[in-house]
Amino acid sequence: MWVMRCEEVRARLDAYIDRELPETERAVLREHLAGCAECGPEAAALERLRDGIRGSVPVYQAPAALRRQIRLALRREAVASAPTAARAPGWLAYAASLLLAVAVGSGGTFMLLGERQEDRIASELIDSHLRSLLGTHLTDVASSDQHTVKPWFAGRSDLSPPVVDLRSDGFPLIGGRLDLIDGKPVPALVYKRREHVINVFVLPATKGGLDRALIRHGYNLRHWDEGDLGLWAVSDASTDELDEFVRAFRAATGS
Repeated sequence: MWVMRCEEVRARLDAYIDRELPETERAVLREHLAGCAECGPEAAALERLRDGIRGSVPVYQAPAALRRQIRLALRREAVASAPTAARAPGWLAYAASLLLAVAVGSGGTFMLLGERQEDRIASELIDSHLRSLLGTHLTDVASSDQHTVKPWFAGRSDLSPPVVDLRSDGFPLIGGRLDLIDGKPVPALVYKRREHVINVFVLPATKGGLDRALIRHGYNLRHWDEGDLGLWAVSDASTDELDEFVRAFRAATGS
């Protein structure tokens, strides 16, 4: 029977933990781990690390460029391996593992391709909303004058935000800033409702253009499209107050 030495086992531990080894090889490795005072604890520590990362790190959708590269590689492999059907399952399983989880950065963040785009964008918007409340970066241009805020974005963003004055509706304009969503700079308009900040992020319109009312991690989000712009309002204000804000905003812009 094949007996593995410690150096052979250690070279295969990562593949063993990720279940990438053939079952015959896994059986030999399992037997070694069960009786080795050095390799056994090392394997157990790797399994705990893997489970800890999977259970604690946030998940994000992989970048579009990476998704295109994987799809292209799959198509090329499908063409190249068509005469030899036996090659396909192994490659497809490997590609599927890439699609399920791609570790990036020192934090070991996992990007799941199956995550819905809406949830990904909503998570980014909440993160940006929270960052704006920390420190001193709530606004880049601090003004209650819509004719001061709107021109400030000219030349700084490809999108021209619809800036409206809602003070008479109880939602005074505070200013605006540039934020980073989906890797692109986008306008963010800042309003207030008493002590609640309302960030309105201006993105390109989405396909379908349906209105959305979401709640994520205790924050309310509202999405609607105005022409070729997609607007997202994010706040910890109540659902009724945020709905009132959206109605006032849309009435002022005629959408």
